[in-house]
Amino acid sequence: LMGTLIGTTVVAGRSPHVTYRPEQIDVRFEDIKGIDAVKAEVVRSLNLFLAHRAFSEQMGGTPRRGLLFEGPPGTGKTYVAKALAGEADVPLLFVSATSFQSMYYGATARKIRSYFRTLRKTARREGGAIGFIEEIDAIATARGGLGLSASATALACGGMEGLRAGPAGGLVRNASVVSEGTGGVVNELLVQMQSFDEPTGWQVALGRLVDTFNLLLPAHRQIPRPRPQPANVLLIAATNRSSALDPALMRPGRFDRILTFEPPTKKGRRDLIDLMLDRRSHDDELDAPTTRDDLAALTTGYTPARLENLFDEALVEALRRGSRSMSLRDVHAARLVADVGLGQPVAYTDHEARLIATHEAGHAVVAHVVAPHRRLEVLTIVKRKDALGMLAHNDTEDVFTRSRSEL
Repeated sequence: LMGTLIGTTVVAGRSPHVTYRPEQIDVRFEDIKGIDAVKAEVVRSLNLFLAHRAFSEQMGGTPRRGLLFEGPPGTGKTYVAKALAGEADVPLLFVSATSFQSMYYGATARKIRSYFRTLRKTARREGGAIGFIEEIDAIATARGGLGLSASATALACGGMEGLRAGPAGGLVRNASVVSEGTGGVVNELLVQMQSFDEPTGWQVALGRLVDTFNLLLPAHRQIPRPRPQPANVLLIAATNRSSALDPALMRPGRFDRILTFEPPTKKGRRDLIDLMLDRRSHDDELDAPTTRDDLAALTTGYTPARLENLFDEALVEALRRGSRSMSLRDVHAARLVADVGLGQPVAYTDHEARLIATHEAGHAVVAHVVAPHRRLEVLTIVKRKDALGMLAHNDTEDVFTRSRSEL
């Protein structure tokens, strides 16, 4: 039983990361479209990463150690991290923040230490390494007091072991479990993000040996202690809840740059459409520049992941009608399903059909008269979800504000 417990504890403290070798990563900067500003900053960070020794030794600067990618889901945060590792030609150590969590006391902190220790070893062996923590808000939320939130954290991290019987049968918090909660995990993460300059094990042993000899030597003949070489590590973390992160993570020396990923503009969507259509079977009509411009205008607010899903669903529509290549009609059908929902044709009476058609036609006439700059896209009386009919209209260009008359 003791052996089983020890084995379980050791396994529970292992780093849960997955290592991707450079040859396993097929994403490069040329595949990144629609986020030019972020891409330019990532390229600068890559150049500092590759020239870290010259930057620190010759210029006296401190290389960037951490990048925080924030933004809505599907905007390309993980994709850019893979491209960065591929361009740097170094291993990528990928881990989901939830993988650090454990039901065993102390195991979460041990996993974090093990992950950073592996990062340092890999960087020294390979000449550099990039770590990527997905959804870091799962382990790095802002620390608070030991009130109700700490009790909830104790239950989440330690189960019922987080509470123990108190006087008169009451329940009190077990302080050891609370310390392993949000505060303890964040503290460990903060410490490890400062560990890239730590000496290796043999350097520590050599330093102690030098100190022992120096006790026997006069001051003018002291042996200099070995200087540790910092590991060339770049840590990247992604989140869509940056406001929930602990402020101590944001200071320089930890996450030196915060890059915000936003849905691409019309030009960015056009670049993404070119990239995605070139990789998918499609009819010749989708090669026309005006058609692709129209698709970029129709997909305002789409993220790269949503655009990719749109074209995949268009291929499904093509298969459904017996074709091996998507058409423009398939793209529109896929978009309608994704944005509004599946059509649910019902048998309206003639009276109902006339009422619904008149109602939707009224929407179309008013939209055409008062907003001629908008694009009228779909006019239908096919039932979808709770709508008996629908007029879909959209902006022809990206719009970031509205005047009172437009509203």
